[in-house]
Amino acid sequence: YVRWGRTTCPTDATLVYDGIAGGSHYTHSGGGANYVCLPHDPEWGVFTDGNQGTAYMQGAEYQLSYGNSPFVTSLHDHDVPCAVCHVASRGSKLMIPARVSCPSGWTPEDTGYLM
Repeated sequence: YVRWGRTTCPTDATLVYDGIAGGSHYTHSGGGANYVCLPHDPEWGVFTDGNQGTAYMQGAEYQLSYGNSPFVTSLHDHDVPCAVCHVASRGSKLMIPARVSCPSGWTPEDTGYLM
């Protein structure tokens, strides 16, 4: 499971990886509805370097510039962290974006491009 806004897991879970929340830009149409937890260490498949003008993936940031922050320290424009956690006693499946390999102890079931 994903803990949004966190970089660690509860004591009953193991950290699979931590990263940054990502998704489509708020002004772009046609993107996915759900955020994904992007790992800090992506692995690239076949790609062309540079801006291709399509299929954007944006990092999410906190927008708290109007005095509506419940926190003592402002998080305005800070990246939104995420932690992917695993509890071994429960069944699990996991799709890791921006990776072509599995963490140690996991078995790959599929491969491809997230579109």
